[in-house]
Amino acid sequence: MKKKSIILCSLVVICAIGLVTSINIDWPVDFNKADGDIAKAAKFSRKQVSEKLTNMEELLQTDSAFRDDIVVAQVVMQTRALQFGTLVDMSNEVAGNIPAFAEVLKEMNASREMVDNVASSLAESAEKLNAALGGEECPDLAQSTINASLAYTTLQKQNNLANRFIETTDKYLETAQGDDKLKLVRDQWLDYQQMTAALEDDKASAEALAKKGNLLSGEKALAAVANFGIAERIIVLQSCELAQAMKLPNQIGRVIRPKVLENEISKLCNAQKEFLSVKPRKIDSHNAQKEVLAHRKIDSHNAQKDILAHRKIDSHNALMIGNVISQTAAASNSVKLNKKGPKIDS
Repeated sequence: MKKKSIILCSLVVICAIGLVTSINIDWPVDFNKADGDIAKAAKFSRKQVSEKLTNMEELLQTDSAFRDDIVVAQVVMQTRALQFGTLVDMSNEVAGNIPAFAEVLKEMNASREMVDNVASSLAESAEKLNAALGGEECPDLAQSTINASLAYTTLQKQNNLANRFIETTDKYLETAQGDDKLKLVRDQWLDYQQMTAALEDDKASAEALAKKGNLLSGEKALAAVANFGIAERIIVLQSCELAQAMKLPNQIGRVIRPKVLENEISKLCNAQKEFLSVKPRKIDSHNAQKEVLAHRKIDSHNAQKDILAHRKIDSHNALMIGNVISQTAAASNSVKLNKKGPKIDS
């Protein structure tokens, strides 16, 4: 479990790379424009997106709507990539010894390396975005941004695994009495897919997920989260924080006020930093993340808080965020890709 916690912590750090840099240079994202300038992103043609990406460094300094689009999309992609990987690990923890889950867990585990590669691509993109926002020259910024969007869209092809875990759990519980940890993970996958549906404007999936509903009340879910490690708890609560900011359905978010959630995440992050400062940093897998632990001081909650607190993202703009991500990936046909990007298996 200790090694597993360290590995998970490395993923927390990867997700936080793009977020934490906002503290250092104060990414000036104005989410209050969500119903105005930012919403125009949904109307961009692929050609327009390609032109903007080609001229990305200049636009980040001069076009606030474009800048906000890119930053919001980056936060959403990083948070969800980390959430996916963490839920895979949590799924193994709660169902690894249950034969009924063997097949879906086998496929989840087969995707684990790809999830880490996606995280690495997003981390690289975030670092370059941070540098550009700080006024540094970054000639391959557009390429790294496209690489990250393509990596994220590849990860989204695995989302059916979330549906399968939900269905497997529901069928298993027809004849067995599962514990709250299993039910929590099932519910977290459902929350993940509800955000997927919002980002893709998939009303049919949203309605189907709503009918399935959560197995645990928000209060019981919050209690069950405490039975996992620090890293998992941070990711679950940060994902909840993002859903709250976007005003999307969220099991825990319905029963905990944003300020209380913020304080809880802050305490967990402080505990995590203390853990990282005294525990050995050797990691036998997830090679792409090894050096991150050794060389970066991270406060992932304050980073996300800086971007999300007191700013507005509402559910009407979830589709806008999804459009920005998909259009950026589609622009790969017009903007030359960085051939040195991390390998992402489809």
